[in-house]
Amino acid sequence: MPLKSFEAGWGWDAQVRQYVRKKYKQDLAGLVDVDPQPLARLLGGAVLRDRPYATIKWVLRLIPFRPLELYWLFDFDEEFGHDLHVLFAPKSLVVPTEDAYVFAWDYLALLARYGRGAFTLAGDGPAPDWLPFNAFAPAAGPIKDTALGPREELLHLVDADLAEVAVTRMDCGASRPLADGGWEADWPILGDLAMRLRCCSQGLEVAFDSHGAKKYGPEFLMSFAWLYINAFLRECRQVEPSLPRLSRYL
Repeated sequence: MPLKSFEAGWGWDAQVRQYVRKKYKQDLAGLVDVDPQPLARLLGGAVLRDRPYATIKWVLRLIPFRPLELYWLFDFDEEFGHDLHVLFAPKSLVVPTEDAYVFAWDYLALLARYGRGAFTLAGDGPAPDWLPFNAFAPAAGPIKDTALGPREELLHLVDADLAEVAVTRMDCGASRPLADGGWEADWPILGDLAMRLRCCSQGLEVAFDSHGAKKYGPEFLMSFAWLYINAFLRECRQVEPSLPRLSRYL
């Protein structure tokens, strides 16, 4: 189903279509010559064997966390050119429309970069060492404030046991307690990008693996951080409804 199937999703869907048809149209044309298998690996997804019709060159499935599931269909016809569509599994409807849209926008922007050759298909997975966001992007403080904002206060109300259950419910990542009573969780964001969220007596820290931190811009990193923290807090509230509400969805 398309993004317009989400609550009030018509406008969001129209924006994605505009990006495909205008902003990224020339960049996406380069996907005709891109091998989908390494592309899928770098995005943390898989290329599906079945295609709905003959002009679809590939279908890429991405499952960031339960229950969100996206399908990217790249269409190419010698006469009519290329097109790109994003569809969602019906179970994804429980994800807020804005979050589903931001995921679509982030992945679309990444696909465009691979299409125009800004990113290569070569590269290893996430590096084993972590870089705090402030250490390599000190000028991006406003982006971090937007990603965390009032969520920071709520995250400090989450204990290690609740964090572990919430991460398990996401069916993605891992969580562990810290010696001071805090906790940390890490998630594989892309095939070559991982994020760690640490909440302890020293405060809240967002970090990324050193490879991904150097490859992706601060706006991508904080956008994904915003999305994964939102998903984590939604799962926390499902387990512990007494947590304060930040919005209709958090």
